Amino acid sequence: SYIQSRTTLLKLSIRNHLDFLKEKHGLIGMTRLASVFLMRLCTIETRLYLDFFGKDLDLDNNNDGNDDDDDNENDNKKEADEDDKNNSNGDKKDDDDDDMHATKKKVSFQSDAAKVTSTITATTVTKTSSTSTASTNKKKDAANLASQVMTKNGIYYDTSFQAFLDALCDNLYRTIRRGIVTILDLDTLCQIVSVLREEQSLANASPTTMAAARSIGRVIVDAQERLIFCANSVLGKDVFRFKSTPMDLDYPDKLRRFKEGHSLDLNGNGTSSKENGDGGGEGAGGSSEVAFKMQMQVYESWFPPIRSVLKVLSKIFRVVEPHVFEDIALTSVQACSRSLKEGSLHIERKSGVLHSDLFLVKHLLILREQLSPFDIQLRSVERQLDFSDAGKAVSRFIANRNRRLFSMTSENALVTLLCEGVSTREASIDSKRDLEDALRSACNDFIEHTSSSLAGPILTFVEQCKSVKVTNNGSLKEQSFMTGDYVMAVMSRAMDRLEPELGEVNTQMSLYMDNAATRSILLKPVVRKITRL
Repeated sequence: SYIQSRTTLLKLSIRNHLDFLKEKHGLIGMTRLASVFLMRLCTIETRLYLDFFGKDLDLDNNNDGNDDDDDNENDNKKEADEDDKNNSNGDKKDDDDDDMHATKKKVSFQSDAAKVTSTITATTVTKTSSTSTASTNKKKDAANLASQVMTKNGIYYDTSFQAFLDALCDNLYRTIRRGIVTILDLDTLCQIVSVLREEQSLANASPTTMAAARSIGRVIVDAQERLIFCANSVLGKDVFRFKSTPMDLDYPDKLRRFKEGHSLDLNGNGTSSKENGDGGGEGAGGSSEVAFKMQMQVYESWFPPIRSVLKVLSKIFRVVEPHVFEDIALTSVQACSRSLKEGSLHIERKSGVLHSDLFLVKHLLILREQLSPFDIQLRSVERQLDFSDAGKAVSRFIANRNRRLFSMTSENALVTLLCEGVSTREASIDSKRDLEDALRSACNDFIEHTSSSLAGPILTFVEQCKSVKVTNNGSLKEQSFMTGDYVMAVMSRAMDRLEPELGEVNTQMSLYMDNAATRSILLKPVVRKITRL
């Protein structure tokens, strides 16, 4: 009757209070406030329950403690007898200690001074440790309160009271779930999961709030499921089913516009700082806004699938389980790499091979660099059914006239047909290795295409010489292209076009790569290959 009356009294009021918190503070604010409210409510209800039924619980536990009390009384009697013996021996020793009394005065004076210093240091230590003792006292009170209503395993003596607390905390689950199922924003869901995890850790710290911790755990699972669903929806729209527009693949014009806007922002910031002079905080605020704007422009210059993948992964990294995050990252990186290759083919038809190679190298470098902080392996094993031997297995099944269809052993014909006709095929996938291979291939293509563009006449001359050796069409000196005038013309033509084309390549590389060290790393193999010619 007590639990029924308390349920009737609190059930409606708790729901109304949670709805009020949701309307006033929003779903995120309500999540934190409602969790704290329910944890306090669990503690208050436990105290109230002990006020009514605490004596009955003590009677049940007193029988277990009587034997311990008898043992303690016997130990106290033994200690009292030993103290009487020590006092009698001490009276006999007083006469022998009179000669040492004078020397002990000096020693006692020094010990008193040491005691004074020790008390001073002790008072300072007690002041600094007062805050820690307060927290430990709270934990002890919670532990003492919990020990009266539950076992060490967390099971309540009164199961009906445990069910009562669970029913009160289920209101939090119902209220938050109704709000979660309508949310599509990833940021909001990530904040809700983060808040719930913090409150769950606080609820788990106290034994009296385990009912609230269980309810919060259920909400976390549902919020994570909703977050995973929304993340997969965003990735499916922006990455897996991505269809590029001419504006998305407007390279290198998009980068040129970014460079022009970047230079204008720098010039505007410089003139404003000169006009303001030592403006103090306003100049610093303006420079931070310009830096943020420049960073957003860099972000907008990336290929859209890369932006979507990195944005989603950075949001869900710390709010979902590690194996779930790695699975989402694995599939999204694979789809992003395919989109990059398709985009590079379109840019090759539109702007040329050089821009296609630089586009692919730039974005693969960005993808590898931005994925490194996540510290994930991006490995998985895919299992597929293999029906390649199904035809042969069916033929053997039909040809076997003595087949046993109803045998309950391993020689059953149907079981044999399934075992021989269907098999599983495993394939290991390593997206990080595939990403490295794609980047290496893109760099090799850039080196090959650039060296061919810079030293085209020389490479053509070398190929002509190799073809003569392969076909054995006479001596190499007898060929018409081996005259001195022809060789000098080839070399002069190559040297004349080498410097301007090398400058053009360097200019185009500066559009795609801001880091001079990265540009030099890519150009060194090109120069090495040309010098070997």
